[in-house]
Amino acid sequence: MLTIASAFGQDEDIFGITRKARSTKSDSRMGNIFRNVREQFSFQVSSGAAYYTLNSEFYKGDGQVYPITQYQNQEYGYFPLPDTLSLTSRQLLLPTVEAGLRLNLFNILTLGGGYGWENGRQAPFEGSGYQFSLQGSNYQATNYYASAGLVLFDASRRNFLLKMKYKKFEGATPDLKLRMQRELKQRVRQNYPWNISVEAEVGKVKVNQAEPMVPKVYQARLAAVEDQYTYAAALRIGYNLSEYASLFAKGKYMQRSFVNNSPDFTPFPMDQEVYSIQVGFAMKIPGTKRCKISGCGVVMNHGHDGVEYRGSSIFNLQNRRIGQWY
Repeated sequence: MLTIASAFGQDEDIFGITRKARSTKSDSRMGNIFRNVREQFSFQVSSGAAYYTLNSEFYKGDGQVYPITQYQNQEYGYFPLPDTLSLTSRQLLLPTVEAGLRLNLFNILTLGGGYGWENGRQAPFEGSGYQFSLQGSNYQATNYYASAGLVLFDASRRNFLLKMKYKKFEGATPDLKLRMQRELKQRVRQNYPWNISVEAEVGKVKVNQAEPMVPKVYQARLAAVEDQYTYAAALRIGYNLSEYASLFAKGKYMQRSFVNNSPDFTPFPMDQEVYSIQVGFAMKIPGTKRCKISGCGVVMNHGHDGVEYRGSSIFNLQNRRIGQWY
């Protein structure tokens, strides 16, 4: 009778705290697979500022002239063929906004995609004592991109480095070896929140604005610029608030070019380099359901009838350590 009662109590497990929480997140096999996959996706949004440099080679072409101003007398000069003039424009972009979806693959690789928006002002082109000002310099641009990343450092890699570090004590005296093993276990069990990754991005940028960005003598607009490809590399540093919520900072270098293909205007390329810094928030889609059993006050991951549940908000650590219960 005692054996049967004991087995019945373990199967019921109404308020049961399993010493080792099971990974099953659903009653059905397909539901468990779906939840495990869904938990690898995260939404992210970020905002920041960027600084760009825009270089261009100006030339006459088709019998037209550029109204380039000389610094000395502020008068328009006429730039004859076949000479060219290299001019540069620099400006701060504020704000820049990005939103996207990110997929984590085995804590090694990441895949993602998203949408970026920026609001800026096109500064005058300058160089060699000349200046070329644009008429209507405010603009907005959108960017759709896909990204792939590599995780350089996180909690699992930290644990691997710690184990390699403590291997040198394997040949030590029994007392020292036991003490170092305990210290290693204590450090491995700590919640390490930092992670570092690098990302590469490929996208398309589109300029959207209503007012002309070149003098009327050309009868052209920067809005006539066709969608151009962008290439970027980024370094991302994240801090985990919990298993689901995290903060991150991302520094990015981007290259892109604009070519005005208006039939009324001689095309000239504008090569742009963008240096940006953004701070954002990422939220994973929970795969573990929130426990709703009345009277269950467990705040960590725990099991009921073979299914894993979480006991607190996604903004809190689920498996807390000492001093992290509130």
